[in-house]
Amino acid sequence: MIKIQNKYLDKFAKEHYKNLKFKLEKFPNNHKYNLEEVITAKPQKLNEITKWAKDKKSDYTFMIGKYKNFATKKREYNAYDLAEKLKINVCPYCNINSIYTVKKQILRSEFDHFYDKENYPILALSFYNLIPSCHTCNSILKGTKSISLNPYLKDFDMMASFELKIKDSKFYYDCDGFDIELISDNSEAKESIKTFKLNERYKYHKDIVLELIQKNAIYNDSYLDELMDNYEGTLFKNIEDLQRLISSGYVSKKEIGKRPLSKLIKDISKELRLI
Repeated sequence: MIKIQNKYLDKFAKEHYKNLKFKLEKFPNNHKYNLEEVITAKPQKLNEITKWAKDKKSDYTFMIGKYKNFATKKREYNAYDLAEKLKINVCPYCNINSIYTVKKQILRSEFDHFYDKENYPILALSFYNLIPSCHTCNSILKGTKSISLNPYLKDFDMMASFELKIKDSKFYYDCDGFDIELISDNSEAKESIKTFKLNERYKYHKDIVLELIQKNAIYNDSYLDELMDNYEGTLFKNIEDLQRLISSGYVSKKEIGKRPLSKLIKDISKELRLI
């Protein structure tokens, strides 16, 4: 749902390979793609490799075991190290659940295999095939299902938006007075909305939308101008800081992955002209 953005991703992918290469001695060296290509392959390349490796599953089943070792706490370099390095604190598939990493290998995100490891074992440890995600999205909803939008490649935020559906005059004080729906004309985005049950799940967060509706009535333009005049440079640096304070979510495109529900908050706030 939210694109994973970090200028060091390619650097991290190379470091991931360097930490794993000595543990993957069995990797065939007489095939089309070498180990480094497979481990560091970007999303477009991953798709290319899946087509080539479709009938070569038996050659790479050992990679599933290697991933299971990587997922434990016992390895010198493991999934906890990767999760901590990526510092992705909210599931990119749903933008609902926190997936922060607690040091000393106490807690981390799950890693969804964008191309599932049973059918594509060659990609079991590929950096861009490992999507930090919450348990609901990874284990309960997606599983081995195939989807089109890789969060390392495409920006769902540009393809879909939440819309407010007013039902009756109670919408100012009662969640029953309105509905919300995630809308898209893009087939890939619709696929993700369906797979991760986003419309069904977000209906449990209508209280956040109700607060935005009420805040919109309170924070008119003149009040915003007054707040900026009084507190710019002390409580907040700029108008985006003030908007975040009011909405309780990150509202800029680059930051909506920092806090749960920020995509919902940004879209509805824009519709209400709160930001």
